[in-house]
Amino acid sequence: MRVSEWVAASYFAYLLVVALFTLRGRRRPTAALLSVTALGAVLITARIPVVASVPIVRDWWLPSVFLLVGYWLSGLLFIAPMPEVERRFLACDRWFYRNGLTTFVTHAPRPLLELLELAYLLCFVFVPGGMLILYFAGAGASADRFWTAVLASEFGSFAMLPWIQTRPPRDVEPPDVINRRGLVMRRVNLSMVNSTSIGVNTFPSGHVAGALATALAVSEALPTLWWPMMTGAGLIAVSTVIGRYHYAVDAIAGAALTAMIWIAMRLI
Repeated sequence: MRVSEWVAASYFAYLLVVALFTLRGRRRPTAALLSVTALGAVLITARIPVVASVPIVRDWWLPSVFLLVGYWLSGLLFIAPMPEVERRFLACDRWFYRNGLTTFVTHAPRPLLELLELAYLLCFVFVPGGMLILYFAGAGASADRFWTAVLASEFGSFAMLPWIQTRPPRDVEPPDVINRRGLVMRRVNLSMVNSTSIGVNTFPSGHVAGALATALAVSEALPTLWWPMMTGAGLIAVSTVIGRYHYAVDAIAGAALTAMIWIAMRLI
């Protein structure tokens, strides 16, 4: 098995254990069965013989499927919000807003805020976009390293959901100042997250963790793309906070998690 496949298998095994010991009622067998199925899929595909067409599927497309499945399965482990944790996270956010963030959101040029909202929308294609860049650049040898960084960062974020359960800040507080700016991309994003996300917050932020992991992995294989990839990851991180999709501590923790994983990968 490749390292990225071990990461995926370990994550789904972890979800199985957590589901069995923390959930009650009908959700327990549902989450357990889906976790077992996902774990089995990883183990089975890891044993597929390497033939002409398989590397494309196994190197690039299957890990992206595992990532999406892992995201949706994590949502089954959410039981109820933790108000005290939400208050602590909001207190940190209010510090940032008192120290310039409110002024920025209120007076920033509309095109800049639209760009940040667009960056948040593009975070959903940033990971597959990084994968496609490596694929078309002929960097197939970097596939396992790319997915190891991305899956470890994303799954590391999702794995905390059973223990730190919060709602997105936009759902906890009254409409924020950014909602008064009348942004087109914000309406698009809110419609998208309300219809396609698991509807709860992840600490650390999977958006930030995955974007930074993608930027680092692509930049390592293609150093000339360091600036555009890191700029994209930075815009995504800022957008998650400005748009109230994540708490500031989520974004900081997501970046820290990925940094630690990347350092470990470089040392091993």
